[in-house]
Order: sequence, then C-alpha cells, then structure tokens
Amino acid sequence: MRVLFAVDPSIAHLYPMVPMAWALQNAGHEVRLASFGGFTDRIAETGLTPVQLGDAAWAARVADDPLEPNGPVDAQRYADIMGLNAEEREYWYLFYQYLLTPISDYLRVDRPEAQELVKFAQDWKPDLVVWDLTQAAGAIAARACGAASARLVFAWDPVGWSLDRLAGHADELRDAGLDENPLATVVRPLADRFGVELDQELLVGQWTLDTAPPGLSLPTTTKKVPLRYVPYNGAATVPQWLLEPPTRPRICLTLGESYRRFIRGDFDRTPMLLEALAELDVEVVATLNDVQLDGAEPPANVRLVEYLPLNLILPTCSAVIHHGGLGTFQASIAANLPQLVCDTLESIMLRFEEPDAAEDGTQDDIGVYRSGVEYGVRDPEEAPKETIRWVMPAKKLEATPISNYVISRGAGVRLNHHANTVSELRETIAHVLQDPAFKRGAQAVHDVWQALPGPADVVPVLETLTAEARRRR
Repeated sequence: MRVLFAVDPSIAHLYPMVPMAWALQNAGHEVRLASFGGFTDRIAETGLTPVQLGDAAWAARVADDPLEPNGPVDAQRYADIMGLNAEEREYWYLFYQYLLTPISDYLRVDRPEAQELVKFAQDWKPDLVVWDLTQAAGAIAARACGAASARLVFAWDPVGWSLDRLAGHADELRDAGLDENPLATVVRPLADRFGVELDQELLVGQWTLDTAPPGLSLPTTTKKVPLRYVPYNGAATVPQWLLEPPTRPRICLTLGESYRRFIRGDFDRTPMLLEALAELDVEVVATLNDVQLDGAEPPANVRLVEYLPLNLILPTCSAVIHHGGLGTFQASIAANLPQLVCDTLESIMLRFEEPDAAEDGTQDDIGVYRSGVEYGVRDPEEAPKETIRWVMPAKKLEATPISNYVISRGAGVRLNHHANTVSELRETIAHVLQDPAFKRGAQAVHDVWQALPGPADVVPVLETLTAEARRRR
C-alpha cells in the first residue's frame, strides 16, 4: 500500500515518526513524508522520501504575520465552565494555548502548503495518511482522496481529551458565548475548500497510534493502537571520546532542542545545574548551545556538545538529567536509565505581560516567547514589533506529568530549580547515582516499554485497519 505521513517541520515531530515510516517501507510499502518549506532536507537525511509543500524559504513560525496563542482569560473561562480540576486544566491549556496555534498555522488557506498536501494526496492516492497533532491537514487530505486516516501521538493526546470535554459541555459553552469546538473552527475553512465533511472522525482520525507507556496515556474516546516509542535521534559519527569507557559515573545533561530555538537563557536553570554538578565526582556530557548557556561557563567536569544523538550518549551513562520532554523521556526509558526531570510544578498557562524595561529602555527576553522569533533564524530585533511577549513557565510543557510518572515508578526524581538550592540539587543528583533502587525502578519501566508492540509488529495491524477503512468508504 501507499502511506503518506504529514509531518510538522521540526525534528521533535519528525524523529518520532521515522521508525514507523521505516517499518512500513521495510515491509514493502511505498512511503512519502510531506512537510513545509526547506524542512524536506531534514526528512531526506533520515533516508525517507520527502514531499515539499510550498516555498522552501517560508516557515510559519517566523512569518511576518504570525498567529498568536489564545489568551489566558478565555482559557480560564473554558476551564471553569467545564469544571476542570488543577491537573485537568494543564491538559486543556496545552491544547487551547499551545497546540491550536501551530494547527492553525499549518491550515492557513491564504498559504499554498496545506492545499498542496491535499492535492498531492489526490494525485498520488495513498491508502493511508498518518499525521501528527499539529497537522490536521493530513486528515483532510485523507478524506479528499479516500485514504484511511490515522494520528500518531508521542505520549498522550490532549487534543482528543479536550474534544471529549468540550462535547460534554457544548450547551454551557454556547450559552457563555464561547466556541463549542475551537478545533473544528480552525479546520473548517480548508475542509470547505475541498468539499470535505467536518465531523468528529476528521478531527481525530479513524484511529490513533498511541506511544504512551501504560499509566501515562490520557483517557479518550478515540480508537487507540498501542505502539512502542522507538527512539530515533538522527545520524552522527561517534566521536572517539565516546568509544572509551568512562572512568567515573557519566551523566547526560540535555535540556531539549525545541525551547532553545525560541526561549533565551533557559529560565536561569542551566547555571544552577552546572554549579551543582561541578563538585560531584562525575563526568557530564551536556548537549547545550549558546542560547541555553546565555553566558554561563561550564565547569571542568562538563563536556559541551551542541548536539549529539541521544542514542549514542545515553547507553554510556549512569543517569540522565533532562527537561521533561517526551522524546528525551522515551529515549531514557529505552536506555534503561534513572531520570532526573527538571520541573518547577508551576502551571503552563501562557500569560501576556510586559516585563519591566531595563534602564536603557531594552527588555529582557529570558523566559519570554515571541511569535515570529527563532534564534539563529530570526532574532527578536528582526521580528515584527507588534507581536505579544508571552511569559512562559520555567519548564517544559509536559514536565510535570513526566516527572510524576518517573517518581511514581521509582525510576527517578524531580529537580526543581525554583524550590531547591544548588546544594540541594547536588545532593539529589548524588542520591540517584548512589541508591540502586532507582536503577531497579528504571529497569521496571524499561520492561513495560519493551513489552509494547514495536513498529514492525504494528505494520500488519495498520494493513488490516487500512483495508477495512477503505472498504467502508
């Protein structure tokens, strides 16, 4: 069969899809990965076949007219009407304030990219379209060409979860003057353009490839196909120093690839972690760049590498310190490592407010997100001046559910740079290295992960589901 993947133009979204795409290709199926602008070069590096959508020079996140996230007032109004508790509100904010923006960006009918995806599907005629949470155009492409439609989620599904909550409170939301289904509203213009009926299946697919380990997944009414998250981190030559066994415990310190493209200074977390590690008898490999360091000097026991695939580093380590990102969390499970997850436990709700201006009239961008900014691509002084400055939480969006999961299974701890001193952070790191209980907890989580069906195991399931879905068309 022919399988088309609709991919967000970022490696954080591409890499989790690569093992499933390769499994299908290795089984003899034709596979194409469609994405925006110049990102197709990154797809080609994986050995898979890209389809370029639109102008190679254009990227939605650094456009002159970027879309802004939804504000905090309506986000809270929705949460109040739906009766969400404190934990549930975080999943709602993730959908309403964070995911709806890129979903809308990649559905723009005033741009050619989404329409080119649909037209390519109509010409190429795939049997199955697989799309991630930000690529709702993939569902429209599938419906427009008669293909089966499946989403691939990377640990949990805040979209499906939020749609279920919205449906249960539709009357109350309408009475309050709120949109009862904001996802349907952003999908509708492109669906109408191609004469595609907008229904629940269009919004969530016919089934969801669910990579969440048991106990982490959100409850939804969607049909789920379990899938083991097999880490793919890109290709690189193994440096000579990594081939030599470490002479003391090695720790990987990684704070993610995505935030350093948009947030300067890493919320002042990096200097505290480096100071805490400096007095420990350990070797540290830190995948940090200048935006994250923001002038911080690494101590003598820290080796800086701006980027190196985690699957090369982690097998040589005794523990990993990370930002709570889904990909790093899953890669650490696969490597069977105790995890120290950076998490401040604060809400992820986005707020817009102007930080106090400095004496020279400039403003500090540490911990601030601005639409249209990407460091190394379009710095703040080059972005539209009218864009809002959004104050971010000093943590990764999914850090709290990830840290709670790790702690509940005895596989690691939380590092809170807001609540803990440098000395306390150092003691916590040392404790994880010295207490064998954390290694046993990591082993138990690894065993559960290993028992999930891998990409090759899921290929026959997709073949059967696709055939059944196409017979029903």
